[in-house]
Amino acid sequence: ARMREKGEKKGVPGQVAEGDMGEWSHVSRASEENEDANGANGDCGSRGADEGEGRTRQDAKEDASAKPARKSWSLPIKPAEVLLAIVAVCVGMCMWQKQTGDAKVALCAQRHERGEYDEALQLCHEALVSYHELNELSKLLGFRQYGGILSGDVAQTTDNLGVVSMNIGDSQAALRYLRAALAMRTEKLGARSLDVAATKDNMGLVYRQMGDLDQAMALHKEALSIRLEHVGEKDLSTAQSRTSIANVQYQMDEYDDALQTYRQVLAVQEELLGGDHIDLAGTLQNMAQVKKHSDLKESLSLYERSLAIIVGIYGHNHQNVADTLHQMGGVQLGMRRNGEAVETYQQALEIYSSLLGPSHPDVAATLTYIGEALDKSGKPEEAEGFFRQSVEIWDGMGIHGGEHLALTRAEAAKEYGI
Repeated sequence: ARMREKGEKKGVPGQVAEGDMGEWSHVSRASEENEDANGANGDCGSRGADEGEGRTRQDAKEDASAKPARKSWSLPIKPAEVLLAIVAVCVGMCMWQKQTGDAKVALCAQRHERGEYDEALQLCHEALVSYHELNELSKLLGFRQYGGILSGDVAQTTDNLGVVSMNIGDSQAALRYLRAALAMRTEKLGARSLDVAATKDNMGLVYRQMGDLDQAMALHKEALSIRLEHVGEKDLSTAQSRTSIANVQYQMDEYDDALQTYRQVLAVQEELLGGDHIDLAGTLQNMAQVKKHSDLKESLSLYERSLAIIVGIYGHNHQNVADTLHQMGGVQLGMRRNGEAVETYQQALEIYSSLLGPSHPDVAATLTYIGEALDKSGKPEEAEGFFRQSVEIWDGMGIHGGEHLALTRAEAAKEYGI
């Protein structure tokens, strides 16, 4: 038994060392000498040797059974570590969902700017679902008293959905979204917050679209009051509220009031944005539209200023340039400068055809106005050719071209007194 222990300590399993073999040999020789000396007692010696050998084997078996079992490798994990791992995974998933929502909101804004309202609406819906789920989860984790961690994102996306729905033409859906956003913002931020002002301005736009000008005016004035309180007169958000008020004043035929309000907006924009910003061009066009009712020469001058800014920003081949040229042609038509009107309309027609294709409604409308200008110039045969092209486009869209032509000509006569 001692030999095996030594062998195992030398690290050679199943092999006996030389020194151990020597010890075994010594035990055998002693047994032989014992047998010669004792004579008749040799059997007893033999039995004693046998018994000793038996004990040695038994001891070896007991030692072998007493050896500890081989331990398997394992990494102890405490419950706290498991909990932390679960929390880390959950936080990672929530961050991914928040970032996904943010990306969809950004895409929604891009689609909205390009006029792709259906896609914008879908993206905003998906973002709202993500934000709402995360916000409800944050309430369960102890943030209920704050309305949830993402309550601001939920309110903003709901407001965005209202704006997109308005531009699609679904006024009722727009009001539902905007009222929900207003309630959330009022509860969390108070009735006089800037976010509340923004939502009220958007609600005013919807009511204006619905033709409820009194309600629209009331909402825009509330928004203006809040913004004046927080940021003062010289701020672009204040200018935006004044622009909305002026637009309603124009629709109410309050032209002098509208012009005065637009001038206030223009002064702020010139100071904050400089003289060549696209917002400035938009205000100049609003003023030109008002001036159509009292001073066509001033109206044309305002359109020309606006056009110079737009061309400087976008170049000549842009739809905003075509739209401005179309308005200028109308003013020239009203001033009886028919030859100039034809040239201006033809420039607009070239851009529309290039950007929108030859069968677009804007192309058809511009053809009608060219025909009108030619007819007023004493060129009815040439005018007829343009009228015919316009009718063909309307007919191709499934609209009775002759009726639409008559309607467009009647609108031109009313707007420009021709």
